[in-house]
Amino acid sequence: MVFSSPGFLFLFFPVFFALYFVLPRAARNSYILLASFAFYILGAGALTVVALVLLLLNFMLGQLIGHLCRASSERAAKLALGAGIVMNLAPLIFFKYLLFLAQVLHDVSGAAPFATAATWKIILPLGISFYVFHFLSYLLDVHARRIEAETSIQKFAIYIFLFPHLIAGPVVRYAEVREQLNLKYRRLVGSDVFWGMVIFCIGLSKKMLIADPLGAVVDVVHGPTVAMSTYAAWLGALCYSFQIYFDFSGYTDMAIGMARMMGFRFPRNFNRPYAAASITEFWQRWHMTLSRFFRDYVYIALGGNRRGKLATYRNSFIVFGLCALWHGAAYTFLIWGLGHGALLALERAGVLNSARWRLGSLPVFVLATLLWVPFRAVDLSQTGKLLGAMSGLDPAVPLWQDANRVLADPKVMFLLALAGVICLLGDQPFQRLRRRSLRQPLMMGLYACLLYVLSCLAVVEGGFNPFIYFQF
Repeated sequence: MVFSSPGFLFLFFPVFFALYFVLPRAARNSYILLASFAFYILGAGALTVVALVLLLLNFMLGQLIGHLCRASSERAAKLALGAGIVMNLAPLIFFKYLLFLAQVLHDVSGAAPFATAATWKIILPLGISFYVFHFLSYLLDVHARRIEAETSIQKFAIYIFLFPHLIAGPVVRYAEVREQLNLKYRRLVGSDVFWGMVIFCIGLSKKMLIADPLGAVVDVVHGPTVAMSTYAAWLGALCYSFQIYFDFSGYTDMAIGMARMMGFRFPRNFNRPYAAASITEFWQRWHMTLSRFFRDYVYIALGGNRRGKLATYRNSFIVFGLCALWHGAAYTFLIWGLGHGALLALERAGVLNSARWRLGSLPVFVLATLLWVPFRAVDLSQTGKLLGAMSGLDPAVPLWQDANRVLADPKVMFLLALAGVICLLGDQPFQRLRRRSLRQPLMMGLYACLLYVLSCLAVVEGGFNPFIYFQF
């Protein structure tokens, strides 16, 4: 079920919270779990069994690892942890990467058995990329003795299945919600409900009022009938750059807002990444919980930057290669990920220093936008076509075609300008505006209500599209 769908906005969301607020505190955890199971089953169907089996196995394995650590059986604990990592990655690799691996084998060897890989039918379980990372972080933290293994299957199931973050994050660590899973420490607070609703409405408006209209332009530019020109290619790239940010940060806001209304505090996932002054800073602001996961469990485990420059570059490329494959099993995602890895290496080597250009965050935004092109493209051929058109060097592609007038919609131009101001405004003026807004809760509440109404009208009038990160 999509957060921006009529079924969720007009049925699940109001009914869930109406009952949650009136239920006795002792019944709230059971209610959350039942509602979250229902939410997931509606989206995943029979594939819910994959998540349930992994839930039970990880719960038992966490207990075993915790027991072995307490008994100082380090070797056995490592073996159990290794088994847990394989157990969680196996279904992810099967469902998400089997077709890609078969395609790579066919491309490399030309082996006939893999020639029909594209026709194989494997359905990806909803949210598997996210809940597998939750399981992995839990087991790794138990083994590292950062947390104690959970002894309540109900609390562990809520941690995994809590519907706001189940499908597309943020990647929440067990330690961040451990106390909140205990009803004794989780109380309904009026300010949490109010600000949670405000954050939810802001997230919904990001999706419905900015991301989806810009996404319509992106779909046209990437369609088979577009009159390709330099203008169309750049317009599609800029629209997608803003679309993916407002779509995913909008989902995250909705998830954080709903969790806060229940008394949970999720970690921040975005911090205006396009306002960053470097690619390094961009990744400190973009999808922060995923970046933190790869930093703590992969980059640092490989040695981080402690073993010399070459090892540091190698570790960065490994991390961004894995990050690319996590987003999708395709060559285009690898180009995107390794491209960011190369930019980070150039920054670390001192070759790339956008601060010298004195253009603020604009160079980072342009570089990120160029790398979103392969991320969005269907294949390598379309990637080359779009980048060639954007360069303006292809004599077969004009700068402008009269057929592009349909893309020059005043509404689209207004949304691009609005998105540019929101995303590229400097941190200091943005924070001043934010502090001023927080001091006026009544006005923020009125604005949130207006945004909610406009968003609901957009849902009714134009329908809805799934969140981009649902496919990952």
